[in-house]
Amino acid sequence: MGSGQPVSVAVDTREVYDGLAALYEPVAIAVFVTVVVALVWVVRRAGDGGRDEHRALEIAYASGLALVAAVLIVFTFRATDRENARAAGPAEVVRVTAGKWKWRFEHASGRVETDVLTVPAGAEVEFRATSVDVIHAFWIPDLKFQRQLIPGQTTTFRLTFERPGIAVSGACSFYCGLEHARMRFLVDVRSRADYERWAAS
Repeated sequence: MGSGQPVSVAVDTREVYDGLAALYEPVAIAVFVTVVVALVWVVRRAGDGGRDEHRALEIAYASGLALVAAVLIVFTFRATDRENARAAGPAEVVRVTAGKWKWRFEHASGRVETDVLTVPAGAEVEFRATSVDVIHAFWIPDLKFQRQLIPGQTTTFRLTFERPGIAVSGACSFYCGLEHARMRFLVDVRSRADYERWAAS
């Protein structure tokens, strides 16, 4: 691992983003429709004078947008606080080192793997990842998760693998050289008991 300081912390935030998207999408549609209707109305009345009436409409519209923005900010910060609290809890730690064109995974137990990542099912796993040469990207398509790894810096993130007995694949998704296509790894998801036996062996 490099000696750089952590530059980002993330957890498996799909549920949070899905929930926020369910809120943002209808609000965005409503704001778009309101802007279009207001624009058409103002253009049609542009030749009729009524500047004071337009000013009142502009004030009402700006106030409405400010209120919408405030509500979205509150919901977003609440979701962020929940995720930050979850990220502070206990987790299995795995150190990830990316380099042309291999992955190295070092577990807290001392076990070291190359191009295969063994993890416990249903438990949060904290990855502390870096690159030793160029920019790589830790990517697990099944989890819709990706993080760029920058040389000399440590990126920390958390993921949960729900089901044991299913090996999923990961790869570097950032072009890193002539043999970039070879830079793949398998994720071996095991039951907690099986993982603990593996770690102690």
